[in-house]
Amino acid sequence: MKKLYFSLMIIFLWGACSYQESTKEISEEIVLPTSIFSSSKNNAVIDQKEMKESIKTYLDTSEDLCNISDQFEEIMDSNQKLSRAEAEKFEQLKDLVKENDYNFSTYISHNTLPEGYKKDSERISHYIRFFYV
Repeated sequence: MKKLYFSLMIIFLWGACSYQESTKEISEEIVLPTSIFSSSKNNAVIDQKEMKESIKTYLDTSEDLCNISDQFEEIMDSNQKLSRAEAEKFEQLKDLVKENDYNFSTYISHNTLPEGYKKDSERISHYIRFFYV
């Protein structure tokens, strides 16, 4: 009986340790992007090619940030508390999201966009800001 009890206890502890290690590995793999959308242009005339590239960069960066946010949500949904380093990384992530949105919003409002892009660019910006908040 004692052997059975100790065997079950060892199996339980081993399973608990491997679960903790697997969630720890996930949080250590989370890497924040090194760049987000930015532009130093102000009162400039933006051509169609540059505008398409700007929208693509903004959307790609927003998607990357959202995917990283999902990883943090998975950790928190598993009733795990974020470590101090993870919490700081999560705060940095939220700041990057805000900065990415602010930079794109400023870009489209302070420059002359190609015909037909102003309204749609604003709509994209509002959608992303609403969707990711």
